[in-house]
Amino acid sequence: MRSLELDGALLRFDRETGTNQLVRGGPFERCVQRAPRVVQMALTNQCNKTCGFCYRPLDAASGWTFADVLAFGRYLSDWGVLELALGGGEPTVFPQFGDLVRQLWCETALAINFTTNGKRLTPALIDQLRGHVGQIQVSVYDDEDVDAVIDRLVAHGIRFGLNYLVTPRRLATLDADLLAWSARGVRDVLLLSYKGDGGLHLSAAELRDLDARIVQLHAHFAGRLQLKVDVCWSTRLTHAPQLFFDSDCRAGSLFLSVTSDRRVLSCSFADGGVPLSRFDELPAIYLQLKHARQAAQVAGCARLPAFGIRRGRRPALPVYPEAR
Repeated sequence: MRSLELDGALLRFDRETGTNQLVRGGPFERCVQRAPRVVQMALTNQCNKTCGFCYRPLDAASGWTFADVLAFGRYLSDWGVLELALGGGEPTVFPQFGDLVRQLWCETALAINFTTNGKRLTPALIDQLRGHVGQIQVSVYDDEDVDAVIDRLVAHGIRFGLNYLVTPRRLATLDADLLAWSARGVRDVLLLSYKGDGGLHLSAAELRDLDARIVQLHAHFAGRLQLKVDVCWSTRLTHAPQLFFDSDCRAGSLFLSVTSDRRVLSCSFADGGVPLSRFDELPAIYLQLKHARQAAQVAGCARLPAFGIRRGRRPALPVYPEAR
């Protein structure tokens, strides 16, 4: 297992199994975190879907080459980072994506993960990735056949999870969806909160309902399906089990985001960012963002007062695939 010092604790991680061990007390109380646990990297800004709710900056350039990404992965591994999470855009449209993931896995100590819409997860690509990827996260879209992707991944015996954006409409089908996916062999589901303007945020009553149901679902699926919540829910879910129950999301501390045009952000929803000219500038940028604890100026950010969400009558739903 590799180790990463956190502030006041030690985190041990095994990339083969995804196991995390958090050690506190004694000499570990003096630990100081000097590198993020995970770096989220937008390989490209290109995508094979055109979703209205997508938050990626459409004008951002795609400036990474195959050699650049390999060199960046080696630097992160030497720095002490435990995981590199590839995204975009759609990461699988990056040239020689399968070869890139395999080389990153073989040439670094990083766990290599990526998030995808699943449209390009062919049997050939899955076979190429097997044994050289930590976990694949498949985003659930209402206009895509996610069951076919699930069946393909289960048949190939590769570790994967689903990203499920919880909207008012989807709250009604949450239990049924989880039961159906568990029966198909899904063992990991991440419940995402919506970030952005519009009517996809849950009301106070819907939040209480979700909180109670997660507790029940967590007990129901114990040992069969890991039900996770993203850090942006924070204290809005007061009873749901969380690994780190904290009013701060730890953006810029536990994780950093690097854009396709080489800017470093505290999280992928933040604006601006610090340009990255050389990899050895990253530790200083990390310390800057870690101590700044910047909020993303978007409704749903855990660092904004009341999460930046206006309560009251819900506005009309935007025309997003989830809302059709």
